[in-house]
Amino acid sequence: MNDEKKFRQLAIRVKVVRWLITIGIVIVVLLVGAVGGYWWTQKQAGRESQREDRFIELVSTVMAPNISVSDRYLADTNFMGGKVTSHRYKDIEGYHEAWSPIVQAYSWSWLGNKSSGALNAADTSEDGAYDRLTQHKIPLFYNPKVKDPSVKRTADVTKVARTKQAVAEVAVSFDHPLTYAQIQQRLPKNLHAVWYWIGVDSKADATFMDNNFLGVQANSKGHLVVNKYENYYRSFHQNLERLGKWDWDYGYTNFSLKKYAQKYAKQYPTLKTAKFSGAIVTGDSENFKPLNQANWIYASSAGFFQQRTAIK
Repeated sequence: MNDEKKFRQLAIRVKVVRWLITIGIVIVVLLVGAVGGYWWTQKQAGRESQREDRFIELVSTVMAPNISVSDRYLADTNFMGGKVTSHRYKDIEGYHEAWSPIVQAYSWSWLGNKSSGALNAADTSEDGAYDRLTQHKIPLFYNPKVKDPSVKRTADVTKVARTKQAVAEVAVSFDHPLTYAQIQQRLPKNLHAVWYWIGVDSKADATFMDNNFLGVQANSKGHLVVNKYENYYRSFHQNLERLGKWDWDYGYTNFSLKKYAQKYAKQYPTLKTAKFSGAIVTGDSENFKPLNQANWIYASSAGFFQQRTAIK
């Protein structure tokens, strides 16, 4: 009887030990799984944040009409992900104007997600377009092949030229594409073409595209080439090729920004051969007078336009 009792106690002891070992294994597996899962999700989130960061950096060099970047950082980070945020502004002849930031969300759970490309949202009516957040006026470009654009064709350069002691930013759309050299020959020396628009394809309505124009940022004097090391078009062309390979697109009626970027990069590999459909021109208002009767200008749309005495 004592032996049977001892055997039962031993059996219970073995059973308890087995359960404790099983529970221990489960706890260890759960802990390892939790740590491993957290590491994997955060690694994925890191990859997604880097991807969005690279996308914003790339787009900020080819699709930001005279818009400069202040910073780029991660915001609202949590277990699921966060946001890549980039604050921006415009520099018009030394005066800064606030512009809406780029904000791209990311998450480890969005496997295979695509960047939208809709980075420059606007409120548009038949009278003009305005940056959605700041409500600053957007200098719009026009396609001469579109006779009835969403925003009626304007000739703001006349209004600008009549104003005294003001600083202006004007988008000038050309009657036909011009080379960099031809633009320099036509513009008055005291005006600066600080951003060069590469145009749109076929009969696409440029005024319907918010502020998502493709083009090249120049320096403050309007130069795309400073020396053999500073060639703004060369950098633009490289980034345009990269954008063409990126997994994104933003399309309008019968027009794709991605396809046009690919087409333009292939057609115009160098600044010498490149042709532009317009430019954002800045300078003192009085200096715009020579452009009043310029027959090579199809349309002109003012953005930032203020008297110097009103600028703080």
